[in-house]
Amino acid sequence: MNSKADVIALSTERPAYPQAKSRWFGTVKKEKLRVLFSFYSPDGNEIAMPIASMSAYLKRDFPWVEVLLEPVLILRDAEKYSPENYAKTVQSLQPDLIAFSIMSPHWYPMEPYFAEIKALMPNLPLLIGGYQAMLSQEQTISNPNVDYICVGDGEYAIGNIVQHLRGSKDGPADGMWEKLIDGSVYETEPHQIGDLAALPFPDYDVFAKADGFRDVNSSIFGPKGKLVLPVMTGRGCPYRCTYCCNTPILEGWKTKKEFLRKYDPVDMVNELIRLRDKYDVGYFEFWDELFLSNLKFVRAFFEIYKEKIRLPFSINSRVEVMNEEFCRTAAEAGCHTIWFGIESGDEEYRSKMLGRKMKNEQVILAAENCKKAGINRLTFNIVGAPLETAENMRQTLRLNQLIAPEHFFFFPYIPLRGTPLYNIAKENGLLLDNKKNMHYLSAANDRQFTLNMKERPDLLTQEEYNEICMEMLAFQEKNNRLTYSDDVELGTEVSTATVADKSFSLVTDEEQQALANQPESTPVPPDATPAKTKGGFMDGVRNLFRS
Repeated sequence: MNSKADVIALSTERPAYPQAKSRWFGTVKKEKLRVLFSFYSPDGNEIAMPIASMSAYLKRDFPWVEVLLEPVLILRDAEKYSPENYAKTVQSLQPDLIAFSIMSPHWYPMEPYFAEIKALMPNLPLLIGGYQAMLSQEQTISNPNVDYICVGDGEYAIGNIVQHLRGSKDGPADGMWEKLIDGSVYETEPHQIGDLAALPFPDYDVFAKADGFRDVNSSIFGPKGKLVLPVMTGRGCPYRCTYCCNTPILEGWKTKKEFLRKYDPVDMVNELIRLRDKYDVGYFEFWDELFLSNLKFVRAFFEIYKEKIRLPFSINSRVEVMNEEFCRTAAEAGCHTIWFGIESGDEEYRSKMLGRKMKNEQVILAAENCKKAGINRLTFNIVGAPLETAENMRQTLRLNQLIAPEHFFFFPYIPLRGTPLYNIAKENGLLLDNKKNMHYLSAANDRQFTLNMKERPDLLTQEEYNEICMEMLAFQEKNNRLTYSDDVELGTEVSTATVADKSFSLVTDEEQQALANQPESTPVPPDATPAKTKGGFMDGVRNLFRS
């Protein structure tokens, strides 16, 4: 494969590569080069799509590479996955390269792992990829234990680095930054892969365990006893939300028309058929940044999917495109749940600060269209964002109470480097230099909410923030009723069906029945007593955010 034909942006003008200063070039002399992939999972998820794609590419084009996976599954066993014990596990696997896919919120918790690995294995090159490396290059490469960072799409880049380590391809590992022996950094440009058809479909075998997928936590929700598999039909999102990592990536994309990439719908459906039959899949979750980024693809895909697959699925969407016709078509194809962002209930704040231009009327209509089609609604909402007021937060709660989605989800704002909203927070002096624990779900699990930025008492006090978050948590636990039933015909009204499974229910059986009989437009009082659950909040939503 000629990567120059398939990669939009390649390194061109740059200084000559000082190969003699590379610590790692040509250091692996074994017949089989062993790559160990990893990611940090504080919420229980055990699937990482970037790793699946890179694994497939290596297995197809580099048969002399052995691919291993050892994620940091901190919720499974905190002792086993402590930094010290994890480093010993890595040592036992004897990799020639360890490659981490890291989200920005997970950077600080992972730094002790890098230190332990390097202390135990100083001769093991350590590579960081993911949003952290793509958007915070200087911070990432400056870590003393990091040797390489992947600054763009990773498939061709990972192929370049295995050749680099073997010494079979002179020059740098293109698509990477490398820390040289003298401490200087050799930079190459990020890869931007425009042709997904040139890549193999993701490799799911890398996540399988001894008993296959029986013990792999792969899903947000879904029927118990069935495999719920995440898939992606493409990459990219055309919107520029100020808080999203996608925005700076889009801004830096050299050929904008190639940013929204989709597989051919027929090829995609054929791959889903293969996955369904190989793994006995019972439900698909589409993890695309925006499933609806290409409406022509969606129309063709739904038609083929409905005819050939007939499995329930969930998608990520925008209220602007969720008209009655689309929701009906999606339901007929088997759509069980649509996830969509509201983010803030205040139109002006949502538009000005978050870059979301839709009106509340559009939000309400989109939710009604979903309900009418029999599709469950899951809303995303951000709290504690820069310059947000207490009244802004209350409007977010009121709008969700009005809609009464089958699942209301809210999470604390986390400043992500490189995003426009991060820059706004920085310009207003709101960033906290010493706060390193900023996970999305821990606050709800601990039932204690703390702002991730400096307090602005004239807008929102810490006390008000915690108080309103507790009201939101009460509404969440009282209202949420996202369920699945095997008895429901695809395309019928799921919300009125008899519930046969409650694998994602956060309320008791009695409360579930009461809510099912309650009009969905009935707001739940903010001071409602939280429902008692068997297990904690994290047991219900531990997979909502992914590495």
